[in-house]
Amino acid sequence: PPEPRLTLSNYMKVLGDQAVLDPSKMEATVMEQIQARKMAHEKMNADRKLTKEQRSAKHARKLAEDTSQNVKVALFWVRDMSHPYHRAKVDLNAQQNGVTGGVLECEEGSGMNLVVAEGGEKAIKRYTRLMTVRMRWKGEDFYEEESEEEEELMVGEEEEHNGEDGEGGTEKKEKRKKFNPNNECELIWTGMAVKRALHSFMFQTAPNSVVARKILEAKGVAHYWDLCVGHVEMKEGVVGGYAGRVEDGGDVALRFRLGDGGSSRKASGEDNDIMMK
Repeated sequence: PPEPRLTLSNYMKVLGDQAVLDPSKMEATVMEQIQARKMAHEKMNADRKLTKEQRSAKHARKLAEDTSQNVKVALFWVRDMSHPYHRAKVDLNAQQNGVTGGVLECEEGSGMNLVVAEGGEKAIKRYTRLMTVRMRWKGEDFYEEESEEEEELMVGEEEEHNGEDGEGGTEKKEKRKKFNPNNECELIWTGMAVKRALHSFMFQTAPNSVVARKILEAKGVAHYWDLCVGHVEMKEGVVGGYAGRVEDGGDVALRFRLGDGGSSRKASGEDNDIMMK
């Protein structure tokens, strides 16, 4: 018969008189069994351990989703996409989650940046959380500013270096770009599409809103830019300082003043106010 499974808590009960006659010897036997079981367990785990390539393939299988029937689409508006941290994070997470789309930046005006994300439902859910929750869009930069002592030390080293060179050729240290304190990101639309309109994730810049719309129109998704423009107009109207409540015959309407722009709606004979009931 196989040996009984001994532990320090049960060996007195299992061995009985043998443990009473020579407890030290029996305790050593128990410790040997415990060590043997531990080594067998670790060996079994090592045999089951996946290689780096197998882990990568397993991770890819978990992230893979079938988008042949339909595709989940999410549109984000970002005020400022110029910081390298934001650009790298947006691009890297899109590659990792199998998300296609891109970032379309409009040079005319400010705050006209559209991020298009197309992919599986789970991938878009993760990407949406990144853009709206995890990403730090404003506030203090991740790069800590140098202390005064470090700055003084650097100045001293530069002076010594200049003195040795004689001509004083200094190399100015490039300043790190800081976060825009007014930056923000908002999810403006999410829905389903029959297929992917964009087959990779890329960054593209347009000189004005008209060209930006034509870029998306070539892909058959010009309405993405229309949604972004409408969102910016609505937001600038609220932020712009004129948002009043108008009562007319018991009906209460909210009036937004839209910001000036090439795509602002203008009613004939009136200013650029919109009555939303």
